[in-house]
Amino acid sequence: MRNVLFYIAGAATVGAFFTLWCAVAVQRVRKESEASKYGELCARIQKQIDETRMRISSVKMQLHIADHALDQALLQWKYEYLMKQEQWLVELMCGKREEEKQEEKQ
Repeated sequence: MRNVLFYIAGAATVGAFFTLWCAVAVQRVRKESEASKYGELCARIQKQIDETRMRISSVKMQLHIADHALDQALLQWKYEYLMKQEQWLVELMCGKREEEKQEEKQ
């Protein structure tokens, strides 16, 4: 009788450890998945920032080359727009936009 109780207690202990191990493994996989998604998002934002900076440098070069006042005005507007877009992307990358949204909700 005592042996049966020890076997049952042992089986219950092994079952409890297995359940805890499974729960920890699932949590670890979820965290890794979230980190992976966040990394992909950051990579896409960084790519967009790089493309915007390339366009900014192109517009700067065109500003120096253009000689007409209308061309200058349009290129200046485009330059300012791209600078604001770059700033927004950098803030998005740093999480400032998310913080502002959370503050607005509160």
